[in-house]
Amino acid sequence: MKTDNKKSEAAALAEAAFIAAQLVWLIGAGGFVWVLRDGLGPDATRTTGVEALERMFGMFYWGPVCLAFLIVDVIWLWRRLRGDTER
Repeated sequence: MKTDNKKSEAAALAEAAFIAAQLVWLIGAGGFVWVLRDGLGPDATRTTGVEALERMFGMFYWGPVCLAFLIVDVIWLWRRLRGDTER
């Protein structure tokens, strides 16, 4: 079956699943990383500003995965705007 813009239902479902995975990663893992970035327990440190963002970016590879998602999204959007949906 095809949708209105000639995309198969499987492709539309895969696209929706990828977007959902991005949201789970950004919100779910992002919140968890934000809490854990300074450590837990008596030896925990307190960071603010740029240092806090740097620690969050590197913890659990949260930042690199977000950059990879961004690159994939830009490529997907570029191909979609070009009209190159079928290969």
